[in-house]
Amino acid sequence: MACRSGGAGDMFLLCAVDIVAARASSSQPVSSSHSSGSRRALPPLNALRAFESCARLGSTVAAAAELGVTHGAISKQVALLERWLGMPLFERGGGRLAPTSEAARFAVAVASALDLVERSTEVLRATGPDMPRLVRLTTTGSVASLWLVPRLAAFRARNPGIEVWVSESRELVPLGRPGGPELALRLGRGPWAGVRAEALMSDEAVVVCAPSVASRLRTPDDLARVTLLHDEDPRLSWQEWLEASGLGRPAWGHRGPRLADGGLVLQAARSGQGVALTRRRLAAALLRSGALVQPFPARVRLGPSYWLVLPRRGTPLSPGARALAAWLRETGRREASEA
Repeated sequence: MACRSGGAGDMFLLCAVDIVAARASSSQPVSSSHSSGSRRALPPLNALRAFESCARLGSTVAAAAELGVTHGAISKQVALLERWLGMPLFERGGGRLAPTSEAARFAVAVASALDLVERSTEVLRATGPDMPRLVRLTTTGSVASLWLVPRLAAFRARNPGIEVWVSESRELVPLGRPGGPELALRLGRGPWAGVRAEALMSDEAVVVCAPSVASRLRTPDDLARVTLLHDEDPRLSWQEWLEASGLGRPAWGHRGPRLADGGLVLQAARSGQGVALTRRRLAAALLRSGALVQPFPARVRLGPSYWLVLPRRGTPLSPGARALAAWLRETGRREASEA
């Protein structure tokens, strides 16, 4: 969780929580589960911030350094919250503060609420007239270089005021946190826990190689005499492709180097180092250009393979993220229909 420094009044919490409950579109009215006309029974914001920081860091000194106040101020705020709640929150002793079991659960809830307020504030500030609309997306290196980046010019042409920042990660990272990515493009079977995942496109596993290598191949049996390039993508299995080609599952299908990224596999194939098993959509541009060819027609259907991943429901998305998500859905539908 990001450091939350600086003072703030209680009224900020009252207003900010209502912002969190607002609909994604500014044209819709604010909705909340809170009953109209009654005052929220909320503890003081500064006391909550001090308590959450102490519970997470284990000392008033560390919490004071994070929040930019004295450790005495932290102690006063924690004591204020304990009086407000009518119960102790920490077991004091041994030089380290340890939250009680009830307080530890409360700290998790407070941290989640503060994260949501911080994220909602970040989204709101990003809508200002002088602020570029920024959206962060994470995906694998192969999807970024071979599929997403070549298409981003079309998105920018339609949305000139939105900046897209793309980061690379082989694992699905948390989405919707302050300062982090809002969206992800993932390969795999999906869906994943804790997020929303929408299938964009299916794909197929195909064999590709450089034209110089293809000239030595007449039938799939000839693959036993060339280098097979393996992608660490668990959906790409040479054994399955060979079986689909009528060769069964020969032992030589396991031979050959293994590369961690689909882009690396295609680069090795393009330079004539061997024959690659790859996802057809990732190799499409290289096949169209003639840099790679498909020596044999056999293919293995992979089913839904490309996923748009969004934060869990209730997490606000910036205007840029909403626009990028809509464009990805549209692009996925169009390319799926052209397959």
